Amino acid sequence: MKNSSTARQRVWIILLLWMLAGCIPAHVPDNLDDTPGPPVIVKDDVYEGATFSAKIPADWRVITGEARAPQSVIFVAPDDKTLIRLMVGSIEVGDVSVENQRNEIYPITLADNTILTAVFSSPYSTWAKYWATFEQVRDSVNSR
Repeated sequence: MKNSSTARQRVWIILLLWMLAGCIPAHVPDNLDDTPGPPVIVKDDVYEGATFSAKIPADWRVITGEARAPQSVIFVAPDDKTLIRLMVGSIEVGDVSVENQRNEIYPITLADNTILTAVFSSPYSTWAKYWATFEQVRDSVNSR
């Protein structure tokens, strides 16, 4: 009887120590403050980066660009196929074409003379549905 009671106490002690170990705060990595690239703010219906800002279409997802690359953003339509891409720099249509979709590319010169490229890619079947949204986003782009 005494052995089973002692074994039970050991199990409870091990369980208690195991639970307490979960309460130890994790160490914050030293490089957490060293995230490369300028900050990006997505607030309400506006995307703001270091170089440009743009209106985010309602119900569209926002995918920010790679931190070490020139600023870029992708807005993804609710159909998960239609894309509006905004990228700093001049881009060739062959570099951004989405296969089996209609792709349009528009260069934009911002107020500070920064060149930006707006790309609209959509399946042929939904092109007309989202074209006006692309125009609104393209026309909303401002330099920061």
